[in-house]
Amino acid sequence: MNRVLEETDVSERFSEHDLRAKAASDAETLEHAQALLSHTDSRTKRRVYRRKAGKVMPLK
Repeated sequence: MNRVLEETDVSERFSEHDLRAKAASDAETLEHAQALLSHTDSRTKRRVYRRKAGKVMPLK
């Protein structure tokens, strides 16, 4: 991590868990995220990894 911070434009520390969460959040569906992360229980990915904001409908 120190080498990455020194040799690139990356300014914040991150871990492999952050990358897993990003991959799961970028997946189009929960099923795709589950396949990427190899979780057998879908509740795990929803609770821990799925950080994508849901779409909302406007009030008017």
